[in-house]
Order: sequence, then C-alpha cells, then structure tokens
Amino acid sequence: MTDLAFAVNFLSQFNTNYNSEHWKVAKRVLRYLKGTLNYGLFYEQTDEELYAVADADWGGNLTDRRSYSGYAFILAGVVISWEARKQKTVSPSSTESEYMALSEATREALYLREMLNEIGFKHKGITIYNDSQSAQKLVQSNAFHSRTKHIDVRHHFICEKHQNGDINLNYMSTEDIPADVLTKGLPVEKHYKCIENMGMAYRTN
Repeated sequence: MTDLAFAVNFLSQFNTNYNSEHWKVAKRVLRYLKGTLNYGLFYEQTDEELYAVADADWGGNLTDRRSYSGYAFILAGVVISWEARKQKTVSPSSTESEYMALSEATREALYLREMLNEIGFKHKGITIYNDSQSAQKLVQSNAFHSRTKHIDVRHHFICEKHQNGDINLNYMSTEDIPADVLTKGLPVEKHYKCIENMGMAYRTN
C-alpha cells in the first residue's frame, strides 16, 4: 500500500545487516498495520481523470546522502500506481532530485496512458503535480545551463514529452502534495492527510 511504501523500501535496505534500531522500527510498522486493518483503497466510477503527484526528499538518506523519489497516479480519486525508491545517484541539489522524480513519473505516465488508451479511456496529456517550481522551470525552458549540465542526458527526454503535450506540469504546495508520504516519514496528521488524498479510506465493513 502507498502508506507503507517508504517504510518498506527503507527497511529493505537492511535485510542482511539490521540492528536493534531497525528491529524497533519494523515492530512500529507491524503495530501500524494492526491499527489500520480497516483502511484500504475503494474504487468507484467517477468522471475524474488520471493525474499524478511526484516528490523527492533531497539527501534524505543520512548514510549515503542519496535522495528518495516517490510518485503516485490517481484515477477516479484513488491511487492506481505508485513507487517509492532511493535514487541511484547522489543529487547535488534539490532541483535535480525533484527533476529525477519527475522523470520517473513521466515514464510511468507514458506507460499508463497507452494502457488506458488500449482499453478505451483516451488520455492525450497527463498532468503531473510537483512542489518544485525550479524543477518545473527546468523542464519547461528546454534549455541546458551550466549549473545543470551534469544531469544525465537520459533524463532530458522529459523536456521533449512536455513539448509534445504528452505530460503537463502543475505546481502543488509541499503542504498539499500527497506524494510526500512516499519520500519520508511524516507526523501522524500529515501522514493521514496524504494517504486520504490518494484515496485510502476507513471502512467498517
């Protein structure tokens, strides 16, 4: 589930070299599971179109200083695809870490668009929300700058997809973006706000 994606990804890094602190965290996850047995994803037909939220936590891993990326695709008000993972390289700036998150979300957007088109749900351009205006400007400017020339070329395909109208980029504040829960541990109130905005709900039956 989206609510546990970050915790599971983080703990899985220590499967072969865990210590007592990791074990304590794992037990907290189990207690959380016990307390949220009635939470789930409940799908209903609506007119809401597919959109995505993407986020990154710059340098979030204190051991190797790599950033965490997360994205979620929401259709009819409920998440249908998500990912939480540590980035493969160290990002020297928050702009680059957010840019990498947008890049990963763009790949998933293209895949989901084709899948939905094949079953009769036409989507020309999918909107991706992000809380980094600098990363969005980097995509929209479609220009190389001396301060960003170190970014791997494979990530610049996002500029082409934006120009072609395959994706649209919109800003969403850090306080409101649900993908925050996919990149870091959050206070209880913010955690539940994020997962509820991705369609997780409490049901008694």
